[in-house]
Amino acid sequence: MAIAASLLAMLAVSQADAVQNSSAVPICDGSKGYAASFGGRQTYLWRPHWLEAIANDKDARAKALASGEKSLSSPIYSVTDKSRTIPNASLHDYISIGPYWWPDPNSKNGLPYIRRDGEFNPERNGDNFDKARIRSLGNDAKALSVAYYISGDERFAKHAAKQLRAWFITPETRMNPNFNFAQGIPGRVNGRPFGIIESSSLSTIVEALGLLRTSDALSEEEHRAIRKWYSDFTRWLATSKLGKEQMGKQNNHGIFYDFYLSHFALYTGSTSVSEKLATRFLEQRIAVQMDKKGRFPKELDRTRSWHYSHYLMSGALQLATISECVNVNLWTDTLPKGRSMGTAIAFLSQYWSGEKKWPYKDIGFAKSAEKPLYSKTVKAVQKMTMDKIYQPSNQDGNHLILP
Repeated sequence: MAIAASLLAMLAVSQADAVQNSSAVPICDGSKGYAASFGGRQTYLWRPHWLEAIANDKDARAKALASGEKSLSSPIYSVTDKSRTIPNASLHDYISIGPYWWPDPNSKNGLPYIRRDGEFNPERNGDNFDKARIRSLGNDAKALSVAYYISGDERFAKHAAKQLRAWFITPETRMNPNFNFAQGIPGRVNGRPFGIIESSSLSTIVEALGLLRTSDALSEEEHRAIRKWYSDFTRWLATSKLGKEQMGKQNNHGIFYDFYLSHFALYTGSTSVSEKLATRFLEQRIAVQMDKKGRFPKELDRTRSWHYSHYLMSGALQLATISECVNVNLWTDTLPKGRSMGTAIAFLSQYWSGEKKWPYKDIGFAKSAEKPLYSKTVKAVQKMTMDKIYQPSNQDGNHLILP
């Protein structure tokens, strides 16, 4: 409860301190990112001091390098690795199915699939779909780029370049820049707006590309080609039927839509789009989705309410972080009646210690009383919050992870 009571005040104080010490704080400058104060590394979400902390911590450094070494043996991924496709899609189209949709046991062929909220269907990670491939690509890009940043070893950059070249550039293996067939439901629909949530790996890759800017593993022409792919994907997000439907979602999907569109717009030079999304965020997202106590009712209705409440906030906090690049402060800006991002953090943080029981349904707690408290999503929210108020992260190493 002490954490919850002090968070808002601490956030406000930290902003004043940041202004007074602005000369020492790396600045994210629009589409250029942190390049000017980070040796040419063009990141937007990954703050320079986060990466420096990993490089300077003996155990974290060793872990990051080990992850990079492991990723050196990873294959070259492509959406064309699928053995089959679906109607109206080519092998170059990204194809996935909704995570909570399962074959109907009462149907001879299992169609149409039925929903079991909160229960993952392992079929979505199979070879016939691209979810596992894009997740592995994002994980490898992160591991290889961070290992390259720490060590300067070009082996890491060169392998990352091979993987990224195949996914985004090479005509025979590249992915078409859309999610028209993401999170489909067999027997019902080939693609849904909800599939846009799977852009998380593409977001990670933007940051990885920023760390790779100091290497010659990707040529300037190849960097431009990847940026063009992202520009086309950003245009699809903003103008397609599925993209417009996702924009209208009033839950975590809408929050992440804003983050992804803003992130990709920054990377591709459309800073005005990022600025517009940031300036309207509190009114169009927080005011609509959050109640006066800092709760998000639509997330509380889920079977994994603890997870989804934090998941939504992780998207909001990532947007707040990159919105600094367009000089919009979402950390302490408030709505007319005082609600803010801090209101939501204050609500969630009172349950972080585990001393106070989460009062809403979450099937994760039914399996383990403690495991959900320390999930990657919860840690990411804690990291971004505690980092922003310049406080030491908790003892389990949250300061040494990247969202």
